[in-house]
Amino acid sequence: MKEKILIKDLRKSFGPKVVLDGLDLAVFESEILCIVGISGVGKSVILKNLIGILEPDGGSIFVDGIEFTGADTEIRRSILSKYGILFQGAALFDS
Repeated sequence: MKEKILIKDLRKSFGPKVVLDGLDLAVFESEILCIVGISGVGKSVILKNLIGILEPDGGSIFVDGIEFTGADTEIRRSILSKYGILFQGAALFDS
């Protein structure tokens, strides 16, 4: 079975604080995935990198076999038109 979402060696820091340090993750079609953790461990950062709100410091994200990291706006729109994410504190602007 092929991955719908594939994350390889994802890295993200905010100043000296390392939030994601080499995350690898595969999500397959029809699979349900729950990301759980205490506040500040990077759950939202994973999703924000996945949809392009944040750019990773390193690593790659593939959606439906297409590399999302570094893709142009048209490719990103095409990919994102198939998916939706609603954060817990839904608001019009990122916090």
